[in-house]
Amino acid sequence: MGALFEKGTLMHRLLEPDGAAATIFEIDYDRLFADGKRVLLYDLDNTLGVGKPDRLTPRVEELLQELSSKGFRIGILSNRRWKIDAIVSSLSGRFPLHLRAGKPARRGFRGMLSDLGADPREAVMIGDRRLTDVLGARRSGIHSILVEKMRADPGDGPRSSGTTSTSR
Repeated sequence: MGALFEKGTLMHRLLEPDGAAATIFEIDYDRLFADGKRVLLYDLDNTLGVGKPDRLTPRVEELLQELSSKGFRIGILSNRRWKIDAIVSSLSGRFPLHLRAGKPARRGFRGMLSDLGADPREAVMIGDRRLTDVLGARRSGIHSILVEKMRADPGDGPRSSGTTSTSR
C-alpha cells in the first residue's frame, strides 16, 4: 500500500495541500487576497477550536471578523453530526455553517460556494485533515491549506507574524 502514496502518484497529488501552516493565525491572508482569493472555507473541529468546540474563542472570532472586514467571505464546513446547538447559536448567522458536509464529497463544498456566491478558483479550504479537507478541496478545484490540529486555546500563545507559504 506504501506505493499508492509515493510522491508523484495520483493519491499523493490529491492529498498534498497547496500550502501549510501551524495554525489559522499563521496564514498569510494578505498574500491570498493579492492572489485573488476572496473566500475562506474553514473546517471547524481542531481547526477553529480545540477538539469539538461548542463556541469559537474570542481570538478566533476576532480573526474571522477582521478577515471579513478586509473583504473575505467566510464559511465553515464540518462533518460534525452531534453537539451542534451551541456552536450554531454562538455563530448566530455571522458566518454560514454547513454541518454534516460529507467531506471529501464535492456536494458540501459546492453548497457552501453557492451560498457564498463564489467560484472554486477564488476559494481556499483551511483544515487539519488531508482525507477530508485537502482531498475534498482538490476534488472541488479549491486551493487548500493544511493546518496542524489545534492543541490549545489560541488565546494562550503569542500572535503570529503570518509567514506561511501558500503558493500552488
